[in-house]
Amino acid sequence: MMRLIVPLLMVIVAVAVFFKFTDPIFTGIKTLQDRQTTLNEGLNNAKKLREVMSGLLDQRNLMSETDLSNLNKLLPDNVDNVRLIIDINNVAKPYNMSLKGLKITMSEEKTEDAVTRDKNNAKQAMVSLSFSVSGDYNQFQSFLSDLSQSLRLADVSVTGFSSNEKGVYDYHVAIQTYWLK
Repeated sequence: MMRLIVPLLMVIVAVAVFFKFTDPIFTGIKTLQDRQTTLNEGLNNAKKLREVMSGLLDQRNLMSETDLSNLNKLLPDNVDNVRLIIDINNVAKPYNMSLKGLKITMSEEKTEDAVTRDKNNAKQAMVSLSFSVSGDYNQFQSFLSDLSQSLRLADVSVTGFSSNEKGVYDYHVAIQTYWLK
């Protein structure tokens, strides 16, 4: 009987020691190995991003200053209302038109339609500008054509007109333009 009790006690003690001390150590090691794997993946992703960033910087450095300026006009990284008004006024100037009744509406950060994210997680925001110009129909048509050819990305969202006694039309225009946040 004693021969069975001693080995049985040793097995019970071994099982207890395993579950009390050894198993938590193995579990901790497994957790640390998982974390190491995750951190190594993060390091590999960081290396890939550095390579992509380096390639993009090389491409940017190959661009001329004129191209960079044009790209910044197309989709600026900040909103400059004064520059926007000046640019549109410069488009209207050759047709003897001037902007009147300017109204600028900035997009709200919380508005889902006004602020969107592209697949690269960059935020774009929208600025609405409404104004009036006066002139004949051909001038207005040429103005809109030149506005569409402008480097500044702008969508004409509303147009309307009213006439006066002089035979000159007042055109009401609302545009939406975009910028990166």
